[in-house]
Amino acid sequence: MEDIKIFAVIGSSSHTNETINSGNALFIQAKEENEQQSLVREVALAVRGDTVKLSNGLYLVITADR
Repeated sequence: MEDIKIFAVIGSSSHTNETINSGNALFIQAKEENEQQSLVREVALAVRGDTVKLSNGLYLVITADR
């Protein structure tokens, strides 16, 4: 079975580093929602990851150990 890991947490200007503890994951803060969505797609494509949008507007890029 493959382990799933959070590679990146991508938020907008309404999310701050003070309220996000991303652990070992990369935290990327976009200036606005369109940039946030673009970053999510680009990062997921680069690492061959999947994306999850949380109810608070944060996106997670998750990857499986290979």
